Amino acid sequence: MGQIPLAQLQRYDSQVIERYYRFRPWQVLGRAFKILSYFTWFLVGFRWEKWRRCQAKQDCLLQTQWYSATRLRQTLTVLGPTFIKVGQALSTRPDLVRKDFLEELVKLQDQLPPFPTEVAFAILERELDREIGEVFSYISPRARGCR
Repeated sequence: MGQIPLAQLQRYDSQVIERYYRFRPWQVLGRAFKILSYFTWFLVGFRWEKWRRCQAKQDCLLQTQWYSATRLRQTLTVLGPTFIKVGQALSTRPDLVRKDFLEELVKLQDQLPPFPTEVAFAILERELDREIGEVFSYISPRARGCR
């Protein structure tokens, strides 16, 4: 069986995915390092802000919590779609997430930074292995509701 590009998989196949990444350990390690470093800096920043700003002041504690919640949302956004989805799922769970973090995670529902149209079209063409015009009779270069 030849090498199948992951983008062309029609269903989840752990063996194909394992074969694909077996010869790409640096890609896997690089992604793992990026994820760990972002969350490490988030935790260090959380502790630093708490230590630096708070000398038993209640308003300072609230400000630190807001800052940390914002940083968590930004971290999830930078790490990409999978982490955004996790944040979106958590934003629907007030029984698991504190209110300050919940308010920030809710922003992942509809306040994400715009995704460049050119990049989206390039991904579509690469994954469909065809030009956009061959697949769609018309596709707007702007999403509805965008300025």
